[in-house]
Amino acid sequence: MGDKGRPRSKTGRSPSSNNLRRSASKTESNSDPIERVETPVENTIPWDVFTSEQIQSLLSLAPPDALSKLCELIPAADTHINLRNSITADTYLFLLHFANQNALNETKTGALITLFKHLLSMIKDGKSLIDIVVESSQLLTCQKDFHPKMKFDFFSKDEVLAVTEYLKSTVFQQYKLYRFTLLQEREETIISLEKIVNTCPPMGSFDPPPLAEAISDHDIEVYLNAPPPESEKEDEEGEGEEGTGEEGAVEDGGEGAAPPAPVISMNNVQKVLDTVGGEMLDKLAKDMSNKCAEKESQYMNRLNKVKKSLD
Repeated sequence: MGDKGRPRSKTGRSPSSNNLRRSASKTESNSDPIERVETPVENTIPWDVFTSEQIQSLLSLAPPDALSKLCELIPAADTHINLRNSITADTYLFLLHFANQNALNETKTGALITLFKHLLSMIKDGKSLIDIVVESSQLLTCQKDFHPKMKFDFFSKDEVLAVTEYLKSTVFQQYKLYRFTLLQEREETIISLEKIVNTCPPMGSFDPPPLAEAISDHDIEVYLNAPPPESEKEDEEGEGEEGTGEEGAVEDGGEGAAPPAPVISMNNVQKVLDTVGGEMLDKLAKDMSNKCAEKESQYMNRLNKVKKSLD
């Protein structure tokens, strides 16, 4: 009776029943699970070592210019004396050359550089060759994530084969060489030469310096005030008188003094010659007698043999 005055909908249901159905539908919609759409993660593997702009500039440069720029970006200083830095810069230069030969863009070139650097870090950590080969194969075939939800899915099948062949001819075949150059500590001997450069003294200083160790003024005055030396004629006359006096003294002394006795007399010489000659003759006689005895024994032996043969 009371519902006769209420308006009804076109379906013939009352508004209260419609409200109940709406509330029930709201509760059902709230109970459904919310599906979240995951945003894709940007793959930043190619830019782990160099940026895109740096790789583009490196690919466009000639090898000498690219090598000098690589030494600045790595960085690798003193490549002319540091063997490790020189080899590191050369390996990256070879990677750029390989990328240009295979027409790889900057993204694929960056991924290749990242992979190569990862393998070099494994060598530095002391990993074995088997571990490096397995790691590279799993990364290139996308069986393993390099970073969370990031894989090396940049290369085609032919490019993966080309990269594998390049790794085989470099890292895999030359594993011991890479390990030696990256792990071996090189003994460096620093040779320095000290060079002394004489420069002009600053303004206001004494040039030449004060003569602190020079001759004193007193000695200079004594030298200047000294009397002049005697003439040369007087010196010659004095020398002549001294010479005549010495000759007279020698003559006076020669009259009374006996001549000095010789150090070696003829008797001594004769004795020495006799002893030396006797020794030489004795030795010669002994040698002759020994040789004659040997010859005599040889001849006797031969005669005995002849006699025996005749008998």
